[in-house]
Formats: sequence, C-alpha cells, structure tokens
Amino acid sequence: MSRALTNRQYKEIRALIERGSARKKSGLFTGEGERFFEEIPKDLIDTVVVSESFLEKHDMPDACVLKDDAYRKLCDTKNPQGILAVIRKPETGQEDIFPSGPDEGTLIVLEGLQDPGNLGTIIRTAEAAGIRAVVMDRNTADIYSPKVVRSTMGSIFRVPFFYTEDLKQTLEGFKKEGVCIYAADLSGEDLNTVELKKKRAFVIGNEGSGLSEEISGMCDKKIRIPMKGKVESLNAAVAAALLMYRE
Repeated sequence: MSRALTNRQYKEIRALIERGSARKKSGLFTGEGERFFEEIPKDLIDTVVVSESFLEKHDMPDACVLKDDAYRKLCDTKNPQGILAVIRKPETGQEDIFPSGPDEGTLIVLEGLQDPGNLGTIIRTAEAAGIRAVVMDRNTADIYSPKVVRSTMGSIFRVPFFYTEDLKQTLEGFKKEGVCIYAADLSGEDLNTVELKKKRAFVIGNEGSGLSEEISGMCDKKIRIPMKGKVESLNAAVAAALLMYRE
C-alpha cells in the first residue's frame, strides 16, 4: 500500500539531488521519469516517490506519495513526470575490467572532464560502441548527479565504470595488463595513420585545458583527430565518440 513521504525523507532526497557529498556518504542517488524508471535494475531501487496525479493513473503499491505541488518542488526537472527513484549505486571495481585477461577491448579514461552533459553522453555512447569500461579521476564530474544520470538514459546501469583515487597508478596497472594507452592530444599523430592496438585505452582530458603533463607523459602514444576548416578542437563527447568507434 502506498504511503505518504515523511518530512525527513523529503529532506534526504532533496540532499541527494543537490549535493554530491550526500550521494557519496549514503551510497544513493536519484533518477526521474517513467522511462528511466523502467531501466533501473529492481535490486538497486531503495525508494520510489510518486505524485498524487501519477498514482491515479498507475498502480504503485509500494511507493511514497507526494501532493503534486510538493513533488514538483522536490524534483530537479522543470516538467517532472511524476515518478522518482532513490537508487543504490552500482559497483564496478578495477579488478572487474579485465577479469580473464582478454587480448582486446577498449577503455575510455577521463581526466578532469567537467561538463555533466559530456559525461552522460560518453557513458551512453560507450554502451552503444561496446566499450569495456569508463574510468574517471576524482576531478571528473559526478556521474551520479541528476543531469549526468538523465543524459545516460539508462546506460549508467549497463556500462562498467569506476572512479580512481590515483589515475597514474591505475594507468600503470592497465599497462601491466597489456593495455596500450593513447592520449587524445592536438599535438599527436593523425589518428588515421596510427595502427591501434586491440587492447587499448583512450585518455581524454578537461574540456578547456586538456590532459595534465603527468598523465599525458605516461601515455604510450599521442593521437589527434584530424580536422578541416578553422576548427581548433572538438567537443569532448564528440571526440570520445569518434575514438570509441575506431576499429
């Protein structure tokens, strides 16, 4: 039977929407919308919140209910659809990326990527391109923020990913696994002339400043996507997509 959402629950959910620290401490995040709700693995759902008008049209016996006005104030979107879930964070560890030592597979590694839309698009494209995993340093945007979650359109549950506390150490570990590390760099070799290894990682840096010297310096090869006209650089998500689909 549905029940009213308590004031305490309301405040806790609002904190999850607004603050990365709350998401990190609790191990929870939120996702909105009917279509997104269908993408969530049921074992990850902690709480479901619906508006009164949504409940009138759908059978949600275990959901918490809010009046429409209160529900709109709770949500992050301008035109909420009436259903929100509190979700337990999916877990992927570095040891799960190459569990059986395959001799091929592509990783996307992000250093300091800041735009939530870019990150969400990269996660979604990674699923479409069959990427083995997305690896992020702690300066990369929070994948569990509402905007990133929406941008993934459910791919957040199907693409392995993890944040690393020490990106250099993580890349060194990948090298020991036989992964060739490619740095996306405007000064690199033309991508069309490079024979890419089958087991590889593409490292993409911050939208404005690119890769740090430390990370760039430890990569096996620098590569660049050829561009015509007066274009100086590509959007990070576009660049990542082009790299992901390379044979």
